[in-house]
Amino acid sequence: MPFISENKLEEALVRAVKSPATAPDFYRLLLQSDLLVLGTAEGQEAASDKFSIEPGGQLQLVTGENNGQKFLPVFSSLPRMQEYVKEESKFLSVNGRALLDLTRGAPVILNPASEYGREFMPGQVEQLLNPMPASAQVALGTSDAFYPMPLINALTSVFEKHPDVQTAWMIRVGIGEQGSQVQPLVGIETGGDMAALVVQIERAAAQDAAAIPFDVQRVDRARPTGLASALLQAQPFYQRAVPGRLLN
Repeated sequence: MPFISENKLEEALVRAVKSPATAPDFYRLLLQSDLLVLGTAEGQEAASDKFSIEPGGQLQLVTGENNGQKFLPVFSSLPRMQEYVKEESKFLSVNGRALLDLTRGAPVILNPASEYGREFMPGQVEQLLNPMPASAQVALGTSDAFYPMPLINALTSVFEKHPDVQTAWMIRVGIGEQGSQVQPLVGIETGGDMAALVVQIERAAAQDAAAIPFDVQRVDRARPTGLASALLQAQPFYQRAVPGRLLN
């Protein structure tokens, strides 16, 4: 079935896929728009009209599973939800910012069964809700003094076991006028299950590089978001060898 945009958010989503430079408009509308999510609110299971959740109120949300990893499916319109759910189900309409804020720490997939959708890892959700201030400093790491070798070794050991991981970069990101809070940001180019990969990365880092805080972001060369453009300017610290080809 051809994808027909139902609202401004979906129009912006299609534009962002076709022209990555327009992605900021999509992210703005994502936070401003109402999204649909499967589930109910405590005490409002039978509600059919608009209602507000009281402080301390609980949502019972339905999660999905992808390659053994749970995620929260959310939808930009009723037709997008109907592509995913084939039977009658209860659902809520929640402001995008409020929904992402309530579910911090959970991987989110927008329109998981649709031609046009978007996967958000917890770090990307955090970046949407709390964008980096203008005073943030980004620097490319090139020296051994920057590259924390215990972390590099831990990450490389994980990447070597995942054929879907093609390339990885690292930059240091400092927040504040003096960049006083600095930590590595790791960019990963992979076609695999990012959520499962992050779990293994965190496990390996906790064992071999526990004292080194860092963050992780998926890098899509065709649609760079967040700090992906800065990551792509750095020299990769990991690149999978291609049989019959030499790395430059």
